[in-house]
Amino acid sequence: MDEFFDIRLRDLQMLERLAAAGSITEAARELGVPKATASRWLTQLEERVGVSLVRRTTRSFALTEHGREFLSRAREILNVASAAQLSANSDVPGGTLRVSVPIPMGRMLAGPVIVKFRKAMPSVRLEIKLQNERVDLIKDNIDVAIRGGSLDDSELMTRKLTAASMWLYTGVAFRGMPISEIPIIASPGDQRLLQMANITDATPAVVVDDRTAVADALVWGAGAGLLPSFLGEPPRKDGRLIRMDDKPLVALPIHAVYHHSQRDDPRIRVLVDTIERELEKMLEP
Repeated sequence: MDEFFDIRLRDLQMLERLAAAGSITEAARELGVPKATASRWLTQLEERVGVSLVRRTTRSFALTEHGREFLSRAREILNVASAAQLSANSDVPGGTLRVSVPIPMGRMLAGPVIVKFRKAMPSVRLEIKLQNERVDLIKDNIDVAIRGGSLDDSELMTRKLTAASMWLYTGVAFRGMPISEIPIIASPGDQRLLQMANITDATPAVVVDDRTAVADALVWGAGAGLLPSFLGEPPRKDGRLIRMDDKPLVALPIHAVYHHSQRDDPRIRVLVDTIERELEKMLEP
């Protein structure tokens, strides 16, 4: 029991980063420490807790059942610690924080993120821009952008938050039909994703730049299309959509990007932490 009380906040933070990234290398990079240091922290944490928290493979790390339960409790500790740090500062963070979020994700996240961020940072004015197009943080005066998919090479700070599983859905009227006979309702870039999944004859019949509109079209019986689980599963569970495969076609990474000069900004840390936690809830199977 004495060893348990030697657990450090940085160990809990490392476990949280590892759970999101699935890679000890990525977790170490985000924490700014060598991979060997992060590995040592993980080993020490498991020794102090007394159970295995992660399942290791040759390529990735995944939380065990004990690990998921422990991390759920650990996040509460990290939130309290973050709030204590903020309250201890004589200068209360203020000003305006501008964040760009893809439209479908923003519609799902805005409510809980606004409430929880405002509770933690009541003096900060939060401006949320829902937009699917990529923004230039400097030109468009954006502090933080949430981006899905691959990132262009840049000098911006990046933090991987999670990955969204993309499934091929269609309306119940198309049940049993081959994809080649169903109209494809797509968002920009979907044809490349479909080709990567060896669906080479799936030329989009309609392209729309808002994936929530794709979901609406599929529910109305327009055809088949790619949707993240948070958009596709609710209508699937109530019988309006079906999955066309027994596994997701692709998992798209979701990142937060911001300026290097703001890496120590407590407002950004609290905002990104809040978005990450709400994303994990939203993407739960």
